[in-house]
Amino acid sequence: MSHLRRAIELDAGSADAYCALARACEACALPDVAVELLEEAVRANPRCASAHKSLATYYMEQERFEDALTACHRAVELDPEYESGYVHLAVASERTGDAGQAAAALEKAIHLNPHNLRYRLGLARNLLSQGRLRESAECLRRAARAFPDSVDARCALAEVSVDLGDYEQTIEQALRIQELSPTNPAGYELLAVGYYQTGRVAQAVGAVRRLICLEPREAHHHLKLGMLLQQHGRLGQAMQEYLRAADMSSDYDEDTEQAARIAIEDLDDIQVRHILLRAAEDRVFRVKLMRDPAATVRDHGFRLSDEAMEAILSLDLEAQPPSSEDAPRVCH
Repeated sequence: MSHLRRAIELDAGSADAYCALARACEACALPDVAVELLEEAVRANPRCASAHKSLATYYMEQERFEDALTACHRAVELDPEYESGYVHLAVASERTGDAGQAAAALEKAIHLNPHNLRYRLGLARNLLSQGRLRESAECLRRAARAFPDSVDARCALAEVSVDLGDYEQTIEQALRIQELSPTNPAGYELLAVGYYQTGRVAQAVGAVRRLICLEPREAHHHLKLGMLLQQHGRLGQAMQEYLRAADMSSDYDEDTEQAARIAIEDLDDIQVRHILLRAAEDRVFRVKLMRDPAATVRDHGFRLSDEAMEAILSLDLEAQPPSSEDAPRVCH
């Protein structure tokens, strides 16, 4: 370092000497001194590309994003093939709120290195953040073609397809994810969304069941299964999943627990109305319900919460008004 300082004293305009001394300071864990020397190098020679490149890196590490923008612009201007410069420029642009400039920088990086999947996924996320969904989807389709075995690219494409309402594309990508990674939960979750949105509720139920096999302790999966089963008309099974979701989430997921409790109350109301309607219309069912409410409810496919079951037990079913079938018939 003493030799480098002597070189600077002899030639204060030597940007190379400043850069070399900055590298030495970096090796000695003196980053602040290194930055000052690089700034001196830029003042000594504004066209010193290596100084601008190093400054851009230091500014990024220090999260001085405005300064990093200036250094990145200058670095890629002096060296248009500087790949890392465009990556730094993209990050700094995003952090300073210029998503459009970030996208342009990522496109430059992709042009220089089309084999870097990370650049493509970053561009897709950037476009998505700007609300440019179709452009994001097209970027991901190109990524999926270039990297056919990339689960990340296909997951991202499936998710954007959901946002676009292209559920067949979602299903296609989800099935491909399953082929590439049979134990990846994202594939089954996206497949369930695609099936549900295209009216294939039974297939959606199957996808969520497989998802639960992979992540049996995730309460929100059981909540989702309950909702699908309810829509499929399987009320007793739906209630079982709601109760399971509420119990599993009680200690760690307040939102899921609350959603499950609301679903339980709504399904209780629906089932109680069905039970009372049937009791009014079906004399045999009403008699069985009075004799053994729990067994009758269970045997007819209903599943009530403890509170709803208590409400049924407290009813005076003998006092329920008869339906038209039970009423005396008058022949004319």
